[in-house]
Amino acid sequence: MNLEALRAPLSQDLRPLSAFLVEKGVPHQISEQQGEQVVWVLDRESGALVRAFYERFMAGELPQTTRERVAEEAVDTPVRPGRTKAFVPVTLALIVLSLLGAGLTSFSPKLASLFSYYQLTAVENGYLLSEAKGQYWRLFTPVFLHFGLLHITFNALWVWELGRRIEFHHGSFWLLMMTLTVGIVSNIAQVWYTPGQLFGGMSGVIYGYLGFIVIWQRWAPTAAYELPRGIVVFMLAWLFICMAGFTELVGLGAIANAAHLGGLVSGVFVAAIALLFRRVSAG
Repeated sequence: MNLEALRAPLSQDLRPLSAFLVEKGVPHQISEQQGEQVVWVLDRESGALVRAFYERFMAGELPQTTRERVAEEAVDTPVRPGRTKAFVPVTLALIVLSLLGAGLTSFSPKLASLFSYYQLTAVENGYLLSEAKGQYWRLFTPVFLHFGLLHITFNALWVWELGRRIEFHHGSFWLLMMTLTVGIVSNIAQVWYTPGQLFGGMSGVIYGYLGFIVIWQRWAPTAAYELPRGIVVFMLAWLFICMAGFTELVGLGAIANAAHLGGLVSGVFVAAIALLFRRVSAG
């Protein structure tokens, strides 16, 4: 579902309209956005049908059988627009896996090393880092490793805020493929820029989400991608502050700046390619 058909107040019960659309075979989805109910559809033709049906709905012209059936089903069912239909399993899975990765780095570093980019070998004064040939999962899995409570909290919140928007608007498979692509690109960028250093976290993927949303919203605006300008400014400012070395100066440690930048650039690139294919397919 990627096209907004109409908006309605939260106080309005759209279940009779939704039931009628189901009867007529019109795929749709209802979600809550910015204090309103939003009806999403697959294409412009469906959007026109939804608006026409909505006018009939407001005029009380929907078949009585539809109204009676919905009324019976709603006796014990509170109105919660879009809650069940906006389930975002990939976003939730990414957060859970990140939490598990944070737990591994804290309580089982040896097991966590199976998911880092570099293979860790214990030596007398610490660990020796070396590339693990043939273990291709390591190109992606560092995104789940987090170091400290602040690191995992910050990243989990941003994955939820940005990832669920993409999953809702473009679907679970799209978010999964995009996460894999951006995660691998951001990790490789970090290895290329600072070889031989241990790193991890979803930050590069998060910046990929940000780049994708900003570009998509610029050329194909949708309510799902309406981010407050302050969020975009803050995240871009934080990127440049980290690249300037401020975090190391104040004792917060090194930041995987190349992963952040690589993620942002790859997210912008994915959005540009997707918009190009969308335009070509639309004729």
